[in-house]
Amino acid sequence: MDRSVSYYNASSASEAYNLAKEQITPDYVAKFNIPCDINYTPGSRIEATGKGFTLTINFTESAAEVDLELSFMYKPFKNKVLEKIESKLKKTV
Repeated sequence: MDRSVSYYNASSASEAYNLAKEQITPDYVAKFNIPCDINYTPGSRIEATGKGFTLTINFTESAAEVDLELSFMYKPFKNKVLEKIESKLKKTV
Protein backbone atom coordinates (compact mmCIF):
# COMPACT_ATOMS: atom_id res chain seq x y z
CA MET A 1 0.00 0.00 0.00
CA ASP A 2 1.39 3.36 -1.04
CA ARG A 3 -1.19 5.62 0.61
CA SER A 4 -4.16 5.32 2.93
CA VAL A 5 -6.91 7.95 2.80
CA SER A 6 -9.36 8.04 5.70
CA TYR A 7 -13.00 8.65 4.89
CA TYR A 8 -14.20 12.22 5.37
CA ASN A 9 -17.55 12.14 3.55
CA ALA A 10 -18.38 8.43 3.72
CA SER A 11 -19.32 6.33 6.70
CA SER A 12 -18.60 2.90 5.24
CA ALA A 13 -16.52 1.13 2.61
CA SER A 14 -19.49 0.64 0.28
CA GLU A 15 -20.50 4.31 0.51
CA ALA A 16 -16.90 5.41 -0.17
CA TYR A 17 -16.71 3.00 -3.11
CA ASN A 18 -19.90 4.42 -4.62
CA LEU A 19 -18.71 8.01 -4.19
CA ALA A 20 -15.37 7.20 -5.81
CA LYS A 21 -16.98 5.21 -8.64
CA GLU A 22 -19.09 8.25 -9.54
CA GLN A 23 -15.89 10.30 -9.95
CA ILE A 24 -13.47 7.78 -11.45
CA THR A 25 -15.03 7.16 -14.84
CA PRO A 26 -13.59 6.58 -18.31
CA ASP A 27 -14.69 10.12 -19.25
CA TYR A 28 -12.84 11.59 -16.28
CA VAL A 29 -9.63 9.69 -17.09
CA ALA A 30 -9.93 10.66 -20.78
CA LYS A 31 -9.44 14.32 -19.78
CA PHE A 32 -5.82 13.44 -18.97
CA ASN A 33 -5.19 11.67 -22.32
CA ILE A 34 -4.30 8.48 -20.49
CA PRO A 35 -5.81 5.44 -22.17
CA CYS A 36 -6.67 2.80 -19.59
CA ASP A 37 -9.12 0.11 -18.65
CA ILE A 38 -11.07 0.61 -15.43
CA ASN A 39 -12.40 -2.42 -13.58
CA TYR A 40 -14.86 -2.11 -10.74
CA THR A 41 -15.28 -4.81 -8.10
CA PRO A 42 -18.60 -3.87 -6.50
CA GLY A 43 -18.22 -2.38 -3.05
CA SER A 44 -14.54 -3.07 -2.58
CA ARG A 45 -12.09 -2.19 -5.36
CA ILE A 46 -11.38 0.02 -8.35
CA GLU A 47 -8.47 -0.85 -10.63
CA ALA A 48 -7.19 1.19 -13.57
CA THR A 49 -4.60 -0.32 -15.89
CA GLY A 50 -2.83 1.38 -18.76
CA LYS A 51 0.47 1.41 -20.55
CA GLY A 52 3.10 1.63 -17.84
CA PHE A 53 0.87 1.75 -14.78
CA THR A 54 -1.63 -0.02 -12.56
CA LEU A 55 -3.64 1.87 -9.96
CA THR A 56 -5.59 -0.07 -7.36
CA ILE A 57 -7.88 1.45 -4.74
CA ASN A 58 -9.14 -0.96 -2.08
CA PHE A 59 -11.93 0.22 0.18
CA THR A 60 -11.69 -0.98 3.78
CA GLU A 61 -14.08 -0.08 6.60
CA SER A 62 -12.09 3.03 7.55
CA ALA A 63 -9.95 4.07 4.58
CA ALA A 64 -9.24 3.85 0.88
CA GLU A 65 -5.90 2.11 0.37
CA VAL A 66 -4.06 3.16 -2.78
CA ASP A 67 -1.45 1.10 -4.61
CA LEU A 68 0.32 2.49 -7.66
CA GLU A 69 2.67 0.49 -9.81
CA LEU A 70 4.60 2.43 -12.45
CA SER A 71 6.99 1.34 -15.15
CA PHE A 72 10.62 2.35 -14.85
CA MET A 73 10.11 5.46 -17.03
CA TYR A 74 7.37 6.84 -14.79
CA LYS A 75 8.83 5.99 -11.36
CA PRO A 76 10.27 9.51 -10.81
CA PHE A 77 6.71 10.87 -10.94
CA LYS A 78 5.22 8.42 -8.43
CA ASN A 79 5.04 10.78 -5.43
CA LYS A 80 3.49 13.57 -7.49
CA VAL A 81 0.85 11.22 -8.93
CA LEU A 82 0.09 9.80 -5.48
CA GLU A 83 -0.35 13.32 -4.09
CA LYS A 84 -2.93 14.10 -6.78
CA ILE A 85 -4.79 10.84 -6.20
CA GLU A 86 -4.78 11.38 -2.44
CA SER A 87 -6.07 14.93 -2.85
CA LYS A 88 -8.92 13.81 -5.11
CA LEU A 89 -9.87 10.98 -2.75
CA LYS A 90 -9.89 13.28 0.29
CA LYS A 91 -12.39 15.54 -1.49
CA THR A 92 -14.51 12.61 -2.65
CA VAL A 93 -14.61 10.02 0.14
